[in-house]
Amino acid sequence: MMTESEIIERAVVIGNEFGLHARVATALVQTMRRHSCHVTLRKESMEVDARSVLGLLLLAATNGTELVIRANGPGSEQAVREICELLQDDGSNHDGHR
Repeated sequence: MMTESEIIERAVVIGNEFGLHARVATALVQTMRRHSCHVTLRKESMEVDARSVLGLLLLAATNGTELVIRANGPGSEQAVREICELLQDDGSNHDGHR
């Protein structure tokens, strides 16, 4: 069983052909509104808060980029799972036209 103080860290590769662009960053920030845990995303030596659209865009994460998600606090596992789904999504399941 996981305690609230335990840190979860998971690597994820961007699957969207346009990378971590404004729509995805906004969706990620909206996802974080449902969680009280603290989450950051790291690309190489740059680490940003998952609640900051500007910070997420500053990562300049293109398709195929590996990011490290780091979370701690209540609901961390669920938050990380939802973020991974957003970042790995290639967009093909949204409109059926791809």
